[in-house]
Amino acid sequence: MVQITMYGLTRCSHCKRTMQFLTSAKVEFEVIWIDKLQEEERKKVIEEIYRISNSYSVPLVVKGEKWVLGFNREKLEELIKS
Repeated sequence: MVQITMYGLTRCSHCKRTMQFLTSAKVEFEVIWIDKLQEEERKKVIEEIYRISNSYSVPLVVKGEKWVLGFNREKLEELIKS
């Protein structure tokens, strides 16, 4: 079961770095590319991102109740270990 979800945009360089980091850490994760979603689904995902982080920024990496906004290697390492 996937425990980590990353929300991002396909054109976002920080999102790509975050995805590369998660891949290199060999953790199982799901990526939700917001710009690939259809209108209603996109709207719901954007609302969910705001509900979690109180921000519309990406990348947002979520594991349970914990989350990391933006590319921050140290915080992502802590999140993976938690």
